[in-house]
Amino acid sequence: MIALRATKVVGVLATALLTTVVTACGGPDEIVATDAPVDLATLDVGNYPTQPRQIGTVANIDQGRFIEAERLGDFVPTPADIDPRFVHTNPSIASVFLDAEASLGKIMAVDRFAEIAPDFIGGFVSSAETEPNNMGLDMVNAVMIFPDAQKATNAAIELEKLDFGYAPNNQRIEIPGYPAAIAHWQPDQQSIGSWFATGHLVIYTWFYDYLKIWLEKVDKQAMLDLTRKSLDTIVPSVAKFTPTTGDLMTLQRDRDGMLGRTAPRPREDSWINPPGVYAGRTARHFVSNPVSAAKMIDDYGIDLYANDGAEVYRARDIASAQGVRDELGGVTRKFTASAPPKNLPSAQCKEYIGRQQRIAIRFYCTVSYDRYAAYVWSNQLLDAQQRISAQYALLVNAR
Repeated sequence: MIALRATKVVGVLATALLTTVVTACGGPDEIVATDAPVDLATLDVGNYPTQPRQIGTVANIDQGRFIEAERLGDFVPTPADIDPRFVHTNPSIASVFLDAEASLGKIMAVDRFAEIAPDFIGGFVSSAETEPNNMGLDMVNAVMIFPDAQKATNAAIELEKLDFGYAPNNQRIEIPGYPAAIAHWQPDQQSIGSWFATGHLVIYTWFYDYLKIWLEKVDKQAMLDLTRKSLDTIVPSVAKFTPTTGDLMTLQRDRDGMLGRTAPRPREDSWINPPGVYAGRTARHFVSNPVSAAKMIDDYGIDLYANDGAEVYRARDIASAQGVRDELGGVTRKFTASAPPKNLPSAQCKEYIGRQQRIAIRFYCTVSYDRYAAYVWSNQLLDAQQRISAQYALLVNAR
């Protein structure tokens, strides 16, 4: 296992997602379910599109690989599902990846990844910490798709072998209950890495305990127990994923029109993950507080989530969508209310005033229509207001 080479970098879009903090408010039964649309002609939408897109099959093989990895994401548990201590996510780490360097390069040797895993299709990363800012224990599960079981097995062997050679004190170790897993650890550090092939998939599990390393403490059994606990949760879950057996070029990019009614990404913005549509609970991978997000998703019956130039949630009904809007738009110690867009009083906007102002996106707006709630962000209030107005028009026009 290689030593951790750098502190995690929080990207621009990732900070937008980082600040998607769910706030407490009344349940869906307390919300009046009325939703008469405003006059769209009176809205200031800037240059943003207001008509839904028709999105068909993937345009190239890389898009197909991304869609396959997004499909996998619906079956990957969050770290909080594995151990409730892991409640702090870092959305600056790409969840959907084709480039192993971008998602895994700081925790696993990947300089020969393309050579030793040439049939890699795509992957999905789930990660979280017990404490923010590298003050506790990190967990990463990266699930990688291969064309068949034999290629997955070969990749697990070769990837572990490559990583093993990067630190002279690495020692191989057996994971209890998983004799087929190939793992190693550094006896002088509270860190462990495991590669386990199951069907078409390779599960890479990594733990790194910043606190124990700082205290110069080592607990081998704790690392083994956590790795087993992680595999006990993730293996049966990803077993429900059915890999695409035919041509990836036949995959559809959209699901139930969700991406079509979600604003496209402005070229000037920075992005971590590709556009995608997921099951509702998969949204927990993309926000900073998966526990609160899980409650929101369950309370309001969110069954689908889309991420493009906005985040769009499909809720149980009109009242539930309004509840999602109010939770996403609620103010906290880190946010203060801002003016809603002109002629769209049901929208809510807020300004980030927390300690990360230097890197955080400043303004956020949310709105709902019918069963859908949307959330946008920008460093300029007028731009955020225009984006949410255009997104509202998209939701209305998509009916």
